[in-house]
Amino acid sequence: ATVTVTVEAAVLDAINDTAGPVNGATGGTNVVNVLANDQLNGAPVNPANITLVPATNGPLTVNADGSVDVAPNTPAGTYTVDYEICEVLNPTNCDTATVTVTVEEGVIDAVNDAAGPVNGFVANTNVVNVLGNDLLNGAAVNPADITLAPVTNGP
Repeated sequence: ATVTVTVEAAVLDAINDTAGPVNGATGGTNVVNVLANDQLNGAPVNPANITLVPATNGPLTVNADGSVDVAPNTPAGTYTVDYEICEVLNPTNCDTATVTVTVEEGVIDAVNDAAGPVNGFVANTNVVNVLGNDLLNGAAVNPADITLAPVTNGP
């Protein structure tokens, strides 16, 4: 007599991930690990039992260990990158998921300025540098990183 047994691959489930907000000026490393919620046969994946091909889309990178990085100087917005995991035992048993990362603008703090007294009879230039005490992400503003919109009120 012959006994036939069919062995199927385990259920592999790559589950979508979200992260953020991430400061776009500084970016971030390991903002989420895509493997943290993925499952193999109903249990959390063991990285030794799956392969993950690194993937990059725009400012997002999924690294071989599952960590996701956001490049510095990324404009505010929502970014996505797809990744695929495959079972080591059955290399054609694969699943794909998407990681979505929300990036926010850097924190800018325009601090009020005061100057004077100024002699109103004589023309005065460079009375105060309005950027001198302003901050971008907690550091002094670099004029190359901002746009200054001049506003005139009176003389």
